[in-house]
Amino acid sequence: MGIMLMLLVAIGTTLLCFLSAMATLRFLLSRQGWFWVLPLVLSVAFFYLSISPLYMVATEVISGSYQVEISPNRSVREIIPLIIVLLWYLMIITFRSALKLVVPDNKHLINTRKNLTEARYMERIELQKYYKLSRRKRRKEIRIKREHAGTRYPIKWVALFDEK
Repeated sequence: MGIMLMLLVAIGTTLLCFLSAMATLRFLLSRQGWFWVLPLVLSVAFFYLSISPLYMVATEVISGSYQVEISPNRSVREIIPLIIVLLWYLMIITFRSALKLVVPDNKHLINTRKNLTEARYMERIELQKYYKLSRRKRRKEIRIKREHAGTRYPIKWVALFDEK
């Protein structure tokens, strides 16, 4: 029971570290990216530190020499990293919310991008319509030229028609 509890605490700590690292990486690629460089470094460091207990447990269990003696002091020491990482993850989420409130969106830039993509889309549609219309006109002109020039039908057909 105690071994499984410590293993669950270690897995939970690693999962929270991974989630915080991925969140800061995602926020690094946002508009306020420079604010997330230091939190990303700290999250990756926490993640690296949280993997080492899992690695030790996995290697010792495979070799068969893993024995744990759980005392109340040890169980408290194992839960403290989980609490620290949970507080770190909550701080990242709070920092993200605060940045969204404090740093205003650049409405001019957003509207410019929107207008540009809309203009490119409309240009593409108009270009397709133009090509379609020009193909129709070209085919009609070719058909009219053939009728006037008398080359609408192949010469063999005309010769056969003249024979009959």
